[in-house]
Amino acid sequence: KGKRLQAEIKQYRKRRSLDANAYFHVLVGKLAQALNIGEEEAKVNLVLDYGAVMTDAEGGKVGFKLPASVNVNSIYKYAKWFDTRVEGGKEFNCYIVYEHTRNYSTKQMARLIDGAVYECQNLGIETMTPQEIESLKNSWGR
Repeated sequence: KGKRLQAEIKQYRKRRSLDANAYFHVLVGKLAQALNIGEEEAKVNLVLDYGAVMTDAEGGKVGFKLPASVNVNSIYKYAKWFDTRVEGGKEFNCYIVYEHTRNYSTKQMARLIDGAVYECQNLGIETMTPQEIESLKNSWGR
């Protein structure tokens, strides 16, 4: 009573299940071990290869440029270099921005998991069978 409230209305998106998220992290761990890298590095690599590009309210891709002397990872870890430009005699690196996985829809997460499965299989790492993966994906909407 007497308190001000704030509400936000957003378009409904089906969210992925915790099972999908857990399986993705199992794959990340297996990849990291096989490649002898950290799990965070393995996850970032997968997101940059198979993840969802961030978009603005009008559906345009989000990106930014930084002076070449700035390490992009100190600002945002899900950014992929795509160009270097010189403006006013100063060099800038240009990046495309990817969404955090916590914001993925079921479709986006399915693509990310498919990419992780592909990478694991290429390294001889055991994954769920295609039928098990399909069953996991089908359970997301429940």
